[in-house]
Amino acid sequence: MTFRFRLLPLVASSLFLSLSAHAIDLSSAYKKATEYDSELATALAARNASAENVTISRSGLLPQVALGGSVTHHDVDKDAGADDSYLTEGAELSLTQPILKFDTYHSYKASEYSRNQADAELRTAEQSLILRTAQAYFDVLRAWDDLTTAKRAEEAFKRQWEQAKERFEVGLIAITEVHESKATYDSGKVSRINAQGQLDVALETLERITGEYFNRIQILSPDFPVAMLAPASVNEWETIAFENNPQLLATRWNVQSADSNVSARKAGHYPTLNAVASYAYSDYNGPSPADDNSTDASIALNLTVPLYTGGGTQAGVRQARYQLEQAQETLNTTQRNIRLQLRSLYRTLQTNIEAIQARKQEIVSNESALQATRAGYDVGTRNIVEVLDAERRYFESLSNYANARYDFVVNQLSFKQTAGVLSMADIEELNKWLGAPVQVAN
Repeated sequence: MTFRFRLLPLVASSLFLSLSAHAIDLSSAYKKATEYDSELATALAARNASAENVTISRSGLLPQVALGGSVTHHDVDKDAGADDSYLTEGAELSLTQPILKFDTYHSYKASEYSRNQADAELRTAEQSLILRTAQAYFDVLRAWDDLTTAKRAEEAFKRQWEQAKERFEVGLIAITEVHESKATYDSGKVSRINAQGQLDVALETLERITGEYFNRIQILSPDFPVAMLAPASVNEWETIAFENNPQLLATRWNVQSADSNVSARKAGHYPTLNAVASYAYSDYNGPSPADDNSTDASIALNLTVPLYTGGGTQAGVRQARYQLEQAQETLNTTQRNIRLQLRSLYRTLQTNIEAIQARKQEIVSNESALQATRAGYDVGTRNIVEVLDAERRYFESLSNYANARYDFVVNQLSFKQTAGVLSMADIEELNKWLGAPVQVAN
């Protein structure tokens, strides 16, 4: 028995540490997501590949040095049967420096713009991960709140059903009221089951992003401030978005790259000029004439003027122009979409703030109405259906208020993402408003 009492604190301590090890806040979830998320890793790899393409394109403008060599065996059979086989050996070192290569230069500039585009796309992926992580985190809290409310509602409906049975047994109410309360209780049970399923899905979604499953999560403080972001003018936010939104910046760099590609295609009509220096050595070991060694050093300018390429150059120019037009229209579409999304989210945030205030008051009103309805039921002026409806409205108001707060948090982050200013600092600031962890899963 003594051994058991000594073991219990150890087991309890181990259980607490195990649960604590699986507790998480928003900041920790995001840090884990940056290490695990495949979408961010894909964008990073694409950015690195684009950066290497700049080096590849620039190499066409830099000196090219080549070293070559050869050994040739000559087998000569004469009529007398003598074998006069011999070797010739040679080596050549050459240096080529492009002087005029307009197509290569413009291709190099296009690769720089493409690298800048990849940088912006990486930033888009980073901001997307911030939003996806926050969305998944608060979806867990939303589902946990819904489940908690559903459990409370189920318990309340069950008590109402049990009271109805007792009243029926003593002849105070009709059997129909028992059936009404039982139906409401069954409906509450279904709602609780559905809420549990939604919580399980939300936890799986968070695991999909972070790579870990958590059964304890820090909840949002009831004191979290609900207010519009500064500046207050949507026009000012639109200016900020047009300057900072990484998706918009990426499409702008794409236009620049496409414009350079047009210049590169046009340069197919222009001459190219290369300076070539070479040094060659050869060793002749044949029987006749006598063995001889020779060297040859040369410096030359090679000029190539394209005259006719079968129409390929002209077609390439037309193709590049169409691609530039496509990039410009994509830029217009992106800019219009961002403007619409920003203004829509701005109005949504205004609505969220008003809705939170209204939902909070709705809880007070429904609670008062529920108490009054219960009192009326006790004295016989209200029936069971009215009580059940009042209870349902009260619990719905609790859920609606919680959802309104989570909607505001996520929409605020989405608004910052659209404006292009969403960063890790927003995660850290939001993390300050998270309270003690709660058990959300076993």
